[in-house]
Amino acid sequence: MSSMDFFANGTAEVVAQPSRWAILEYLMQSKDDKYVEQIAKELKIHPRMVSHHLDVLQDQGLIETRYELIDLNGSKRGVAVRLAKATPKAKEVVQYFHERTKAGAKP
Repeated sequence: MSSMDFFANGTAEVVAQPSRWAILEYLMQSKDDKYVEQIAKELKIHPRMVSHHLDVLQDQGLIETRYELIDLNGSKRGVAVRLAKATPKAKEVVQYFHERTKAGAKP
């Protein structure tokens, strides 16, 4: 994907929001899928805002999410959580912007 594609399809605008950028980088650095509350706690963002940002990132194809039952805090029946992970497109976008900011280049 070219740099102009990132701007033309709205991806650049989406990742320019600081919380979304932080979430995207966090998911890329994570070995495992992360659920909303983990992301919220780590990045100090309210869980509802994390969920909103995940929706926006998912609409751009930067993350994938799924729901799963997990054992959480000793729960007997499991808790439904929304798990998120970065997509290959996210890696391409983040790498592009990291290279541009390091080089001081313009898009």
